[in-house]
Amino acid sequence: MKILNTLLVLCLMTLLSSCTKSQENIKSSSTGEVLTNITARGTGGGSPFDGKVDQKSDLEDLVETAWGNGRLGLHRGHGPIEEVLEVFLGITHDEMHVLMDSGLNLAGVCETLGLDSENLIETLTASFVPFIQEGVDNKVITSEEATIWTERVRTEFRRRVHWKG
Repeated sequence: MKILNTLLVLCLMTLLSSCTKSQENIKSSSTGEVLTNITARGTGGGSPFDGKVDQKSDLEDLVETAWGNGRLGLHRGHGPIEEVLEVFLGITHDEMHVLMDSGLNLAGVCETLGLDSENLIETLTASFVPFIQEGVDNKVITSEEATIWTERVRTEFRRRVHWKG
């Protein structure tokens, strides 16, 4: 009986270890091109942004969301941009965690997958543009101001992608 239990435990451990993803076997299905047709969720993960731009402070919250929550380490609370990251990187959320848990920031994840981190920054920025446009549509800001807010969001995404903790 002891031998049977030992064999069962060994089989289970072997099975579990073969299911565990390693950095080496994560492959991207992405082309790495800039994506402009996906809108981020923008909310969740401790984000101060409520998903609507009906006052200027909402745009400040959007910029803060682009930077992320530093208390969450390299991940910075990627819930508000999770879908965008998955589509651009061409990997699952769990695979992204495997790479980031090994110490890679988003720029390092891109490099590991053979993707251009600048294209990730542009994709993330584009995913927030609909929120900025909502501010224009709601007459919170002008079209000219939208350009400034877009640049602020881009700056924060650049910091986030290259942040080393």
